[in-house]
Amino acid sequence: MEPVRPIRVVHYLNQFFAGLGGESQAGHPPFEREGPVGPGKLLEDVSQGAISVVATVGAGDTYFVEHPEASQELISMVRKAGADAFIAGPAFSSGRYGEAVGAIAARVAQELGIATLAAMAEDNPALDRYRRQVWIVRTGPHGGHMRKAMEDIAEVLRRMMAGEIIDANTLPVFPRGLKQNRLREVPAARRAVDMVLAKWRGADFVSEIPLTLHSKPNPAPAAQGLPLHVALVTDGGLVRRGNPERMPSGHSKRWCRIPIAGVSRLSPELVEVNHQGYDTRFVNLDPNRLVPLDVARELEAEGRIRLYPEIFSTAGLATAVEDASRFGREMAGPLKEAGVQAVILTST
Repeated sequence: MEPVRPIRVVHYLNQFFAGLGGESQAGHPPFEREGPVGPGKLLEDVSQGAISVVATVGAGDTYFVEHPEASQELISMVRKAGADAFIAGPAFSSGRYGEAVGAIAARVAQELGIATLAAMAEDNPALDRYRRQVWIVRTGPHGGHMRKAMEDIAEVLRRMMAGEIIDANTLPVFPRGLKQNRLREVPAARRAVDMVLAKWRGADFVSEIPLTLHSKPNPAPAAQGLPLHVALVTDGGLVRRGNPERMPSGHSKRWCRIPIAGVSRLSPELVEVNHQGYDTRFVNLDPNRLVPLDVARELEAEGRIRLYPEIFSTAGLATAVEDASRFGREMAGPLKEAGVQAVILTST
């Protein structure tokens, strides 16, 4: 009986885990190495011979984010290796590394069609952006969880290569929010009745349509001291006149900034509303009905607040919770950096 050939893998790492250096090497251009490097050696070890890392590719975290063309160069490296599968990470909680891991894994899966896995922690900002595009293995928050992460990656990859269905209920992967058709021996009506009877008897059962549970963030402590540094944010679809950013009117995947430095009130000559979820006629006549810049300037003149020089805006209509959560994190970054103490968030 011939021995089973190990799964040939190309492994993506950033500059730190590839041993090139820390933040000082974050601008390192794409690189490739023959065989495993660092965590790749551990991956081979925990797989007990089932995985062979034939090549390691990567780039500095900052370089990847700032140079979109880097992904195409990396794709060429992966294609040249002729591997069976591609693994990116784990990135744990690192935001820039997570962005690179998610982006390159999604492109490899789409363009090369080989088995692909990314790996990161639940609080990684890139998770929501890429979880629908590629399977992402769930890890702990930092490198201290490396061995467990590699054991889980090896197990998920083995099942994937065996043609098994990857199920977030039984494997350490994040659910992708995608529906799959499956053939079941027991008809749906019988399964539904069985669940009702189990519930009536107080027995355990698992719903086939689990409810989505959203986190409930704790309110921030009250802002102290005057003048308060305040920002204006809206999901009512406010855009600059002519919508130069081509912002969508719903199902939003992005948000925009509207500069208001030196502007005492919003006017139809400056802004307009692009939103399909409500009658925008009255807001377009007076945009301050949506975002009260006029009243905020009055409070600023009284010395009670100090306004952030931009309005952050998106259209909330039918926007996915995952995308809305990402918007909040992305908006919070520059606001926290600027020392903003409070946000006035207006909706429709």
